[in-house]
Amino acid sequence: MLTRSAALALTLAPTLASALVPTLVPTLVIAEMPASARAQDYRGVNLAGAAYSSNKIPGRYGYDYLFPKPAEITYFHDKGMNIFRLSVLWERLQPALRTPLDAAYLGRIDNFISQVHAVGGTVILDIHDYGRYRGTLIGGDSVSAADFRDLWTRLGAAFRDRPYVWFGLMNEPQQSSAQDWGDIAQQAILGARQAGARNPVLVSSVNWDAAHGFAGLFGPVAERLRDPAHNMVFEVHEYFDQDSSGRSPDCIPADQAVGRLASFTDWLKATHHKGFLGEFGVGRNDQCLQDLDRIAAYLRDNRSVWLGWTYWAAGPLWGEYMYTLEPTKTGQDRPQMTVLDTYLPRGQDRTIR
Repeated sequence: MLTRSAALALTLAPTLASALVPTLVPTLVIAEMPASARAQDYRGVNLAGAAYSSNKIPGRYGYDYLFPKPAEITYFHDKGMNIFRLSVLWERLQPALRTPLDAAYLGRIDNFISQVHAVGGTVILDIHDYGRYRGTLIGGDSVSAADFRDLWTRLGAAFRDRPYVWFGLMNEPQQSSAQDWGDIAQQAILGARQAGARNPVLVSSVNWDAAHGFAGLFGPVAERLRDPAHNMVFEVHEYFDQDSSGRSPDCIPADQAVGRLASFTDWLKATHHKGFLGEFGVGRNDQCLQDLDRIAAYLRDNRSVWLGWTYWAAGPLWGEYMYTLEPTKTGQDRPQMTVLDTYLPRGQDRTIR
């Protein structure tokens, strides 16, 4: 999420506030997932930081941007979460098109993945660029689908031996045509597979990747996508304020909130695909917390097609951002975490293998 989150970025440290960058496809082959995985074993959170200050490229590590600290992983893992969506910037990862990946930035990604894997968790590597590279949309002469394929060929080679790394091809691509984006995504999938990677691939829709519009807008294109490894998932996002933008602390009634997910759920069931809710968030008032409870229950009850979810968002620089799951300075859980906690594993079930 960004453009809608950009207004909220003012809650961050001044050096970061101006440029926050927050936030498929045959049936998933479950054999590619960790052996102990069952339906909807994946419940977690977006961790922001590595894609901050997108107007400062490459930016200064530790000042313009940062990576999540081990304490972040520990807190959410101890709550029972086992999947972390990590936003990164293409421009920092690959400073020039079709060149080797930046060793320092890739090393920090690798370090984060190792920390998550050490506690048995999974990482979604999320290219958080809205279908662009240095502000230019993928699909033209300046930034081509082949350039994007090159990125994912290199990432596929880097992470092909780690099935606990999922490939989030692109956050909320802004291409004007669903078919154009589908063609670009297809090339990225083939690039990762060309490198020998069989990791799960998450493919988003255009138009902010909204769950409520996916079936009509991107569904026909999605049906034509192909994955040689048969390990693709459709990722969608959804917010539950009046205009679905994620900019308001207020929420619509709970039955309407669940309704925003229904058409996508129906499409998954009809087409025998799998889905993942990569971003969703609510404010702290009673109506929003009721919505969150209903949404989490709905996802659980439809776990035959929903593999899981990552809430938006957490990270130490969010301050009092209305959706944050980051605990308060005194260590208290946020109200949203209190709700989600009832849908997380308990006792021995918290050990994610």
